[in-house]
Formats: sequence, C-alpha cells, structure tokens
Amino acid sequence: MQQRVLSSDLLLHEGKPVACAGWVRSVRDVGKLAFLIVADRRGKFQAVVKDTKLLEQVKQLGLEDVVTLEGKVRSDAKIKDGGVEIEATSITVHSFADRKLPVDIAGKTGTSFEARFDHRVLDLRREKQQAIFRIQHTICSAFREYLGKEGFLEIHTPKIIATGTEGGANLFPVIYFDKEAFLAQSPQFYKQMLVGSGFERVFEVAPVYRAEEHDTPFHLNEYVSLDFEFGFIQDELDVMAHTAGAVQNIFRRVVAENARDLHTMGVALSVPKLPIPVIDYWDIPKIMESRGKHFPDLLADLSREDEEDLCSYAKEKWGSEFVFVNHYPAQKRPAYTMPYSQKPHEDGKYTRGFDLLYNGLEIVTGGQRVHQYELLKEKFAQKGYRIDDFDFYFEVFKYGMPPHGGQAIGLERLTMKMLGLSNVREAAFFPRDKKRLAP
Repeated sequence: MQQRVLSSDLLLHEGKPVACAGWVRSVRDVGKLAFLIVADRRGKFQAVVKDTKLLEQVKQLGLEDVVTLEGKVRSDAKIKDGGVEIEATSITVHSFADRKLPVDIAGKTGTSFEARFDHRVLDLRREKQQAIFRIQHTICSAFREYLGKEGFLEIHTPKIIATGTEGGANLFPVIYFDKEAFLAQSPQFYKQMLVGSGFERVFEVAPVYRAEEHDTPFHLNEYVSLDFEFGFIQDELDVMAHTAGAVQNIFRRVVAENARDLHTMGVALSVPKLPIPVIDYWDIPKIMESRGKHFPDLLADLSREDEEDLCSYAKEKWGSEFVFVNHYPAQKRPAYTMPYSQKPHEDGKYTRGFDLLYNGLEIVTGGQRVHQYELLKEKFAQKGYRIDDFDFYFEVFKYGMPPHGGQAIGLERLTMKMLGLSNVREAAFFPRDKKRLAP
C-alpha cells in the first residue's frame, strides 16, 4: 500500500496514484458510477468509483465506515470538496460502523444538545467541532509562543492540594490515602512560589477545578486555565500589558493559520489593536448612567448584563471588542490581591486586580499580588482564613519576594466568545459541569 495522503494535500499529487483514508460521510450510487465523500483530520475528499467489482463493494458501505482508497488524483474546480477527486482503483474496509448512528454527524436532521454530549466521540467528528479544537490548539500554541519569547518558563504544578487558593469555598474534596485533599482551583500559590524561587517568570496551561453550583452556558466545573505570573513589576499595568500582548498574538495566529476553520464556523476575526482601553471600577456608575442604566453598589461584582453593557460602551467609545476593568473591590478579590492605595481611593476598598472583558464576557482575571510577608498574613486573617493552613505558601514571602503579578485566561470561555458559540461546553472536548461526569 502506498503512503497515505491527506485530503488537504491531494492537489499536490494531481495525475498521480495515491492512498487516502478516513470515515465515509456519504455514499451516492448513480448506476454505473458511485461517489464517496470521506473525511480525515484535514477535511473531506471525493472519490469516484467506476470499476464494476468496486461498485459491488461500495453497495456494502455505510456512514462512518473506516476505509482506505487507492487511485489516481484528478482536479476539477466544479468538485465541491477541495476541487479534486480520486478515481478509486481499490477500497480496503478497516471497520464497519453500526448502521444506527445516535448522532447526526452530517447535521441534516439534527441531534439534541444533551444527546450530542452523551455520544461526544461521534459528535466530535462533525466538521464544526473539528474546527473549534483546531482553533483552540492554535490559541494554546500562541499563548506559549508569546510567553516563551518574553522569557517565561513553562511549569507544571500539583492538581492535588492541601488547601484552596481562595480558602475553603468551591473545592472538590478527594481521598488522599489517610488524609483529605482537594482538586486545585488554580495554580496561583505555586506560580507565586516559583516566582519567588528565582524563576521570576512562569506560565502554565492546565486544568483547574471549581465546585460551583452554576448551571449556565458560561460555567464549567473543570476547565483549562492559561496562567502566567512574573516578578519585578511596577504594578498591575505591567500584567495588563502582557495580557494584551498574549491575546493579540493569539488572535494574530488564529487569523493567519485557521482561515479555513474560521470559514467553517462562519466567523470573521480581527486582531485587537493595542493598547486595550481601561475602565476604573469606580467610574462604572457614571458610565451606566450615561447608558440609562443603574449600578447601585460600588462594592458589588459585575453581573453578566453589566459586562455586556461595558463591552458595548467600549465598542462605541473606542471601537474595541476588549476592555479592561481595573481596581476591583477588595471584598470581591482573593486575599493575595494588592490593595489600591492612591488617592482618592486609599481607604482599602479597592485593589490592583482587574478583569479583561471580551464581547460581553469576562475571559481573564489578574492583578498585582501582595509581596510583603506581614501584609499578606494580615489580608488572609481579614478574610477569616486560618493562617497556619498556609505556612507552606507564606514561607517564600518571609525570605524575600519581589513585587509581582499575574493572570489567568479561561481557554473555553475565550474560544466560546471568539467563535460565537452558544454554550461554553461546546469548547470542551469532554465537558464537566454540575450534571455531567461521563463520557
């Protein structure tokens, strides 16, 4: 058997014999001819069958059978799938699929949302689903590329931990031999500890776990977080600059490398211009008032409607799909967030913590962290945490810690908003939410 050629490379082999393989997506018998559409990891290709013996073999084929076809490549601009087809000279069937498919992969009759996730492996064979995760691959690659060029080291931190990064709330307990442990909410403590260990600049792409009771299109209980942390900063503006740089590189790479996937999704992306505009939290009431809305509590968290309104404001005022909201209230930020201490807001109500909103949804949380040992312990005590539970974390601060900060991007949320998906579960291979633990 000849070496396999993928659908995307067939035009390079015009007039030559090739072997192509994949899953059968359609079979059309027109008497003395038959046409097959076969999908592989790069797309689809068409094969025409003329040989009498092969025509009998084609009659036994059905959707999702796995085959290898050998034949000669012929180009024709009229052919829908790639402008090229194979005139088959042999067909090898590797496996037959059950004829009762639980998911409509072709998308002609539709399958219920939950049924698609019940049979996720089949659902992931659909063209749009494949496009989503090729784009997501580029997102992660571009994040790594940007930080690598900026001198960051990729790290891998524990996902079984003794205590939560944000206290005892929203933790999944696990049995760890004779002790209780938890799944990590974030690599936050370890990022900071490694900055203080002398690595200075670190990042991680890894799953995190939140035992939240949400049942919305925007939440997952296990998701992938794109984290970085770095030392010797001036303030949170340095973190925001690197966040913007990473996001811009992500969009630049996706636009350059995933044009076909974006076309499949019906999405036209533009690369964000820098700098990304910034809104201070205490300015939100007057912004909302200008839009005929009301924001009554300056110490409240932003609702989904608030995020949508602020993104609309940024789009109208600056022409930006992105906007930073800086100086979040201290009561809405973890204990390690650096307090904001410049007039007129030196009363400790606000922090050097920010979110990045994109098209009406928060996709990034970050900020400057407290690096002073005594202040950090004080902030944890104010939040009601048992100081002794965090000795392993406080140690690095006791022995010299630089000013530092970092952020976390929710991969699935970014993918969701980038591609206009209706539910964040569409952006997870095998989503975990309040109701789903399988497959």
